[in-house]
Amino acid sequence: MKKEARFFKALADDTRLAILALLSWREELCVCDILTVLELTQSKASRHLRYLTQAGILEDRREAVWVYYRISSDLPPLEAGIVKSIQTHFDSKPYAALKKKLDSWLARKGNKPLCKCT
Repeated sequence: MKKEARFFKALADDTRLAILALLSWREELCVCDILTVLELTQSKASRHLRYLTQAGILEDRREAVWVYYRISSDLPPLEAGIVKSIQTHFDSKPYAALKKKLDSWLARKGNKPLCKCT
């Protein structure tokens, strides 16, 4: 039961839900994308990303100095169903401004990293 409790606690935070929303719209994002769009400090973004990773919701990949996150492809059926259900909510009006902000940032950034994430 502890694993399930950690999963639900990970989702019970506005910032972590916003991170999940960003990753629902893009397959993978660099830490610098997440912290820029959500206007977080590096340490705060890392703390929330670590919490989501430890709960099994996210997985990361390192490429040189950059760390990329994505929604875990290995979620158990219950958790995968809950994440899918939440993802449908991210297409609603309250999240439109966040999606627009992400799209704007990624358009300005292009394919090149603009910051170093470690």
